[in-house]
Amino acid sequence: MSFRVLPNASRRVGMVIATGALLVASGVPAYADDPQAPPPFRLSGFAAEGRGHGQATVPISGAAVVSAATLAATTVSAGPNVDVNAGGSDATIQSPIGGVTVNSCFPGKETPQDETTIAVSPVDAAILVAGANDYRLYEPSENRYDGSGGFFRSTDGGATWMAGLLPGLVRANAIAPGPYEAAGDPSVAAGPNNVFWYANLAFNRTDNANSVAVSRSENGGATWSTSFVLQTSAADGGRVFNDKEWVGADPSNGLVAHVTWTQFQTSPSGHTRSSPIVISNTTDGGAHWSAPVRVSPFLYNQGSVVLVDATGTIHVTYEAYSRGGDVVAYSTSTDGGATFSTRVLAAINDIPSPLPGATFRDYSFPAFARDGANLHVVWSNWNGTNADVLYIRSTDGGASWSSPVAIGGGSGDQFLPWVGSNGGTVFASWSDRPAANDTYSIAGAGSSDGGASWSAPVAISTATSNVLDGNAFGYPTCAFSFIGDYSGITVDANGVAHVAWTDTRRGNDPTDSSTNDTTADQDVYTATLSIH
Repeated sequence: MSFRVLPNASRRVGMVIATGALLVASGVPAYADDPQAPPPFRLSGFAAEGRGHGQATVPISGAAVVSAATLAATTVSAGPNVDVNAGGSDATIQSPIGGVTVNSCFPGKETPQDETTIAVSPVDAAILVAGANDYRLYEPSENRYDGSGGFFRSTDGGATWMAGLLPGLVRANAIAPGPYEAAGDPSVAAGPNNVFWYANLAFNRTDNANSVAVSRSENGGATWSTSFVLQTSAADGGRVFNDKEWVGADPSNGLVAHVTWTQFQTSPSGHTRSSPIVISNTTDGGAHWSAPVRVSPFLYNQGSVVLVDATGTIHVTYEAYSRGGDVVAYSTSTDGGATFSTRVLAAINDIPSPLPGATFRDYSFPAFARDGANLHVVWSNWNGTNADVLYIRSTDGGASWSSPVAIGGGSGDQFLPWVGSNGGTVFASWSDRPAANDTYSIAGAGSSDGGASWSAPVAISTATSNVLDGNAFGYPTCAFSFIGDYSGITVDANGVAHVAWTDTRRGNDPTDSSTNDTTADQDVYTATLSIH
């Protein structure tokens, strides 16, 4: 989850953005020493948790007028809800361990999973790989259960799943240990020939050591190997912290991938100087990674997503702070990531964090999908009353873009959206909160004409989730709840969407005889969406 210094409440949110106005960043060094200014973004919630970062709540005033999407005659239906964690990824939180009380808000309950990502093989619609922050491993140096690279694999189109942990990331992984205390911010991408890539942050909470890691599978997610794109020492980690990474797979070459992330660069006094988006590339399956190159020309940025098209053009979206307001920024490279051209696509009016009446954190980073020359972007936008899901598209490879339309429906809040597309079919999913509290469900919509028109929203989850039944942090106060920065959706070659989300319906299980029956289980769930 992104932390941000709250924008000026009086800023003019409904500003006119000249779509197509170009800004150029040509190979700017990733460690450029930008002038110090108040940062609009801070570390992601997973990395910041336990590091003393926080986020205030202020009202955000003003809103751009956005029309509703054209309603399609088609309808969308959701399939059965599947608990991915039934594949064996939960453990019981033990306390004490070695005579020491464990820093856990939910002793005796099952370990949580949150913050979902999912991808489907482009050559075999039966093979899916999902990822999540997986807290099943106990880290003695922190005296707590912390995140690791949890992966989930299905070979039957999502009907059943098996679970595992990525190798070489965290010390607590006894089978394949790595050098770090924690790993998270999962991102999965599918390449050709059942190649999958899975990116993570890996870092220590007890010092400033941090890294960007990428795992690769050549057999549809059955086995993995891990390499490090970049590792920052504890000494240097006080100056540069790498956060909120994303991986994009080349669609035609299984040895090529690109990773973007945010580099929070701080002064000796601890102030954020800048937070550029940077990129690194591999052409040999992760054996070697290029030195980071700056993508964004803006001073402050967060929440990048990187995609690659059939021509090798790299496409990156992210939220940037520009001229007193937040915007959807879009950068492209036609030379393998050596240089980038950037344009502003739309204004963002950040949703409050937390939303009114809620305890969990949220964000307005754009989500991004590609389908040939068709590009699709969604984000959550505050309209002055509630959070809407807005959508824009390009049908010419990013040369021109549509105006934003709302696809999330009417009342309540729609937040943490994601988008996927394949063969002209587009789906979006999001968390839906009808009332000002901590209860949410999952909803979505679809388009059979490349995003020109959208179905009415439909319910995806068959039960609601209360955030307080899932995952709490900040021991011993346990005052912070977290469902992740994002959810996931992917569309297979048959035009069927697979949605992955954070679900807490099992948190109040009357058959569970352990302590804290009304508080804790947080799992990954999936379901399909189909257009009729």
